[in-house]
Order: sequence, then structure tokens, then C-alpha cells
Amino acid sequence: MPSVSEESFRFFGLERDPFTPTADPAFFYFTLEFERCLFGLKKSIDSRYGIVLVFGNYGTGKTSLMRHLFYHISRRTHLYNTAVIGSPNPGWSSYALMEEICHQFRIPVARPTMNAYQSGFNQFLIDNRNRINTLIVDDAQNLDKRENLETLRLLQNIETPQHKLLNLVMFAQMELIPGIKAQPNFEQRVNNAYVLSPLSYNEMISMIHFRLQKAGLDSQVSLFDEESLRTIYEYSQGIPREVVTICRNAMVVAKRIGRPNVQNSIVMYAVNNLTVKGLVG
Repeated sequence: MPSVSEESFRFFGLERDPFTPTADPAFFYFTLEFERCLFGLKKSIDSRYGIVLVFGNYGTGKTSLMRHLFYHISRRTHLYNTAVIGSPNPGWSSYALMEEICHQFRIPVARPTMNAYQSGFNQFLIDNRNRINTLIVDDAQNLDKRENLETLRLLQNIETPQHKLLNLVMFAQMELIPGIKAQPNFEQRVNNAYVLSPLSYNEMISMIHFRLQKAGLDSQVSLFDEESLRTIYEYSQGIPREVVTICRNAMVVAKRIGRPNVQNSIVMYAVNNLTVKGLVG
């Protein structure tokens, strides 16, 4: 027996869920802004320029972008050494941060001390100086304590005359910016910084159509009418995660009442009854 979700997909002529709450790379829609950011990230990493920062408010696509970047640089292990810290603990000390960095790079350390972790990591960079070593940090705003940023800065001191031995790519909420500016030694080492903005109305429409067609919808079928799309944009403000949530809930309602298309009244019901904004607004 198919699951309820599978029955819902088939009801709309789909093969899979187009609006999953996870950052599925298969459904990531590239705007021109995202294309430029990803190109800049790849260029900085491959050139071993050092630190790159990507800022954006909640739901603007940072994690999806990170996964695309990781996919690009993790396939060729003969060229890249890549480690990811997915969500650092805000309470981490510099010791805990160094411990996690060594763990993610699989660096053996004889004694669990700060000096041992730093020495082991520095030796790892020297031993792997012919490879592109990259540390990616998601939710990097959790490392806004001065001691953590200073620890990350010190890792940049290992270099050859031509390039840095470690790339550091940090994906963070906008709240990290004051912390970066408060430490000029770190800020001056940043090679590139990008800010991910919400989608425009036309970009949102293109993203919705892209996801639906990826899920198997005929390109000639319009699941959402124009009025419903404008309502989705009004309530989501172009934030991709919000767009996906509203679309998903609206399709659930449409399926429940047997409507093959999502009209504005259905979107309004979904917003007012199935989202926090509607319940507390």
C-alpha cells in the first residue's frame, strides 16, 4: 500500500514530493545571485585564498548552497581534503572547537590538550600542502565568541608563499557580522563575503515551477494560479523556506478537499490555519 504522501503526489500527477522540508539538492533552484555566490566560492577554494563568508537570514538557502558546494569539492578526494562542522555548539570553548576540527579531519592526537590539537592540525596542513584543505562551517554565528574567531584566524597563519594551506568557508546568520567587524584581525583575512537575499516575485514563481517539474508535473499544467502565487509571496516575503512550507501545506489542503489546483482561498486557509504566522498573527 502506498503511503498517504505518495497518494497525495499521485493525486496531482507528481512522482515525488516537490516541497520537502529538507534541503534536498535535487530541488535547489539557482537564482543568478546563487550562481554568482557558488562560482565565487569554488574560485576562492580552488585558488586557496583563505576565508569566505556567506551571510543570510533564516531560510534564504545557506544550507542548500553549502550542500551543493560540499558535493562539488568532496567527490575528488585526491585533490580535496574537506571537513564540515554542521552546527557548532554556542557554548564551545576554543579547546572544544579545535577538538571538533581535528575530529572532522580525522587527525589523530596522542593527548587531548589544546597544544596537541593545534600542533597536530598544523602538521596535518603541512603534510597535505599539495591538496586543497577546506573547513566548512554551517550556522557559524554560533562561533561568534572572540576566542573562537581568534582560533579560526590562527589556523590561517599556516601558508606557503603562494597560497593558504586552509580554506575556511563560513555560512552564518546576519547576526555574526558585528562579531566579525569587532575583530579586525579576522575581518582583514576575509577574501570574499556574500549576502543571500530573499527571492524576487518572479524568482519565487520560477522556483515553484522548477520544483513541481522536478517532481514530475507536466510543464503545461499550472498547479497554482496567479492570485495564489501573489498570496504566497506576500506571506513568505520571498524567503525560500517559507515559500516551500506554504506550498506544501496548501497542497495538503487541496488534496484533502479534492481540488486538483491550488486556488487563493486554499492558500489563505493554509496560511491562517497551518502556519505559526496565521495562528499568532
